[in-house]
Amino acid sequence: MAGNTQILEGFICPICITDFKAPNRLTRHFEEFHNDDPEILKSLKDLFGKAKKKILKQDEIPEVFSCTSNSQKQQLEISKEQQEPGVTRSHTRYFKEVRNMRLERYASETNKLLIRLDKLLYNLPLDPAVRKVYERSIVPWIDETDVKLCPTCAKSFHVARRKHHCRLCGAIMCHNCTLYLSLLDARKMTSPVSIQDDSAVSPTSEKTFSERVVRTGIGLTKLVRSPSSGSLNSVLALVNDSASAEQHFKVCIHCMNLLDAREKQKEKQFHKPIVCQFYEKMRSYMEETTQLLTMYNKMSESLREGESTYDLQDAQTLRLKIGKLGENIDAISKRILVLGTRDMESPPQGQELRLHQMVRASAMIFLKEQLLSIQSLPSIEEYATLQEERQKRIEIKAAYERRLEEQRQRSKEQHKIEARNLESGPPTKENQQQMVLDQSQGWGPSTKTPMMSCSMDPLIEQMSNLRAYIKQARADSKFDEVTTLENNLKELQSAYFAMKESNNTE
Repeated sequence: MAGNTQILEGFICPICITDFKAPNRLTRHFEEFHNDDPEILKSLKDLFGKAKKKILKQDEIPEVFSCTSNSQKQQLEISKEQQEPGVTRSHTRYFKEVRNMRLERYASETNKLLIRLDKLLYNLPLDPAVRKVYERSIVPWIDETDVKLCPTCAKSFHVARRKHHCRLCGAIMCHNCTLYLSLLDARKMTSPVSIQDDSAVSPTSEKTFSERVVRTGIGLTKLVRSPSSGSLNSVLALVNDSASAEQHFKVCIHCMNLLDAREKQKEKQFHKPIVCQFYEKMRSYMEETTQLLTMYNKMSESLREGESTYDLQDAQTLRLKIGKLGENIDAISKRILVLGTRDMESPPQGQELRLHQMVRASAMIFLKEQLLSIQSLPSIEEYATLQEERQKRIEIKAAYERRLEEQRQRSKEQHKIEARNLESGPPTKENQQQMVLDQSQGWGPSTKTPMMSCSMDPLIEQMSNLRAYIKQARADSKFDEVTTLENNLKELQSAYFAMKESNNTE
């Protein structure tokens, strides 16, 4: 039965049904005991050979695939040689011609629009009726009877959909397809240099030109009819005159697209990336910090010596200003480092990311070298002590110099006396008595004093001017000039008080 059939595996003799465990043993058994049938032995050897080749993956390749014909070899040799190119045709010249024609057409049309804008802005009337006649005289309008449909939306004109003319090309469009160009943007296009300051102050300067264009999406359903309006025409007149009251030019889509393309090209040409703007701001802070640090170090050294050339409060104010600049540099460098990292679609990579990291590293090096090693200022008590010590040193030095000067004077007088004695011989009694009398006479102050002018107004005016100059120089952090002006003020004050005392004594 099929269920009781035993399945044997291995190197089994088909006649003896015995497993010999190896192919050579099975072959030897067949040659010794079953050599009476040579065909069976040959077929068994062939079977073993094929099995061995399959196991060792050494199947023989047929001769059909191993050999190649002479024609194929010759073809391979020919294909190795360098082939000459065939007929070629360049379309670069044609492309440049077509491109230049289109660029010239767009450029000429845009220039025409700008010239017309300039003419419209020159002596533009304020009265709506007079302004309409003036605009029509500058740009000829298309006859309304020739246009039945709106060229943009292909809708027919009727009482509720009136016709409007473009102020730049004279074309006709409906109210919904009309765009409005403000007078401010028009002046920027025609004379951008003259109103550069106005654009910086204008609240619309942060928006692009296409965002500042006023589009008329107002429908009749959004209008509220006023009690004074008695007909549909009055309501439409309010809609049509709402934009003119805001000082705009009615423009078609074609003209607006040309102007918008020109503004985008200008913005692309002159616009700086945000990282460049941040870096320029950071560099300006660094330069200002370097200049202030030079002045601060000079003031700190002077105050440490106890000098009164600079004021301690001015130095403290300057130190706070330098610290604020350092905080700004650190904040801007951090902003540059994380710039664009929140953008999941295109985060900074490669050279851009390395540039941000290098800017941050340079800012940290600057802060470490310049601000961390900044000199400290003495306190009020320490500064008073330093001033006292300096005053003592000055007094000691002055006393020492006076002693030296007295010694030099005595030595000079001694030399003069010795020289006179040698010239006149030994002194007599009369000469000694006369010398004593001359020395005992002494001297007294003269009673004649110079007369001073009684008018003090010029000095007072000069002192007030100097005080104003000192205040202005201190606000501009020009402390060297502050010192010079304060010395001049002290001299004027001393001269004023001396003159006042002389007048009182008289």
